[in-house]
Order: sequence, then structure tokens, then C-alpha cells
Amino acid sequence: MSIFGDGNNLLIEAMTQIDHMGVEPGMGAGGEGCKADALTDLTRDPGSSMVFDHEGVVDHSVVHALLARAEEVSLATDDPVTVRKRLFSVLTEGLENIHHHNMSEAGRSSFARMTRTTWGYRLVLGNVVPPATAALLCHRVDILNAMDDADLKAQYLKLLSMQERTERGGAGLGLITMARKSTGPMRTHCHNLEDGRVCFALELTIQAG
Repeated sequence: MSIFGDGNNLLIEAMTQIDHMGVEPGMGAGGEGCKADALTDLTRDPGSSMVFDHEGVVDHSVVHALLARAEEVSLATDDPVTVRKRLFSVLTEGLENIHHHNMSEAGRSSFARMTRTTWGYRLVLGNVVPPATAALLCHRVDILNAMDDADLKAQYLKLLSMQERTERGGAGLGLITMARKSTGPMRTHCHNLEDGRVCFALELTIQAG
């Protein structure tokens, strides 16, 4: 059963207001230490190992290098093909979201970190964003976390069929894809910066078993 009923249009509106975890055009850099602040409260998994830890602009070469590193680790740990596909789907969507919106000076504060744990993978992606963007992203994640698999699939297909699509991708499709392919609820972390902006981080997990 859908949890939305007649409220589906509210979700569509929220999904189409902001397409990606993006920085505001023309924003300055700043936000030094953003990654460390956003990751302070994250649980450290016993026995975990770092897959990659990148901070700065995420261009095509960086996306390719991080995907290659993830594939290397996944193959070395003999992950099932289904797990590897889910991992790459989530990772690709997340990195592409950062890439599309961090080519300005503010992109130097973007970050991507992934660890291999005893049960799978933990991925954290972040950008410096305006407060309104952080608030809307947190709201969208809360909505998606409340949906079951059937709701997520229905919402994905509905957004996919929409006529109004941005040049940078479908309206909210990337976030829905990450919700569908990751394990358990997505988590958001926000840290207010002195210049009035917010360091927003999205945490996702992918179980390997």
C-alpha cells in the first residue's frame, strides 16, 4: 500500500525543486574542515578498512578513479555480482551528483568517502550548500526513507515519465535510485558553517551478505 495517497504531488514538487546535492552558483570556497565536521558523529565500524577518501573537485577523471578503486576492492573480497551492481549504482549516482555541481570554486569542499566493513560498505558524500538546499534535501530523504520498495519503484517510474526534465538529469531520479539500491535508511548530516552555508553529507550503506 502506498503511504502517499493524494499526497503524491507534494513529493513530486519536492523532488523537482532541487535536482542534485548542488552548490549555489557563484559561491566562494570556504568550509575548510567541512568533511571532518560532518563525519564527527559517524559510527566507526570495528574491522573496517578505507576504500577511498577524496576531498575536492570531482571531475570525470576522479569519478573514474573512485569507481575503479571500488571495483578493485569488490572483486578482491569476492562480492556477489548483485552486490557489486547495487554498489556501483549507488556510487555512480552519488559521484555524478557531486560532479555536476562542484565545478565552481565551492567544489573544493566536496568530499566522498567509502569504507569496507565486516557486513558491506559505508558511503558518505558531501557538499557545501545553502541552508535552504540542505533543509530540502533532508526533507526529501525523510520522505524516501518512509517509503517501501513498491512505493520507491512507483515514484521512480512516475518521475521517469515526467515531461519536464532538467539538462543535468531526471528530477530527483538519482536520489530515488540511491534509496532503492542502498540498504536500510539513508542518513543526513548537516554542519552549519560560519559563512552561513551548510556542510551537507549523505550517508548510505550497502550490505554484502
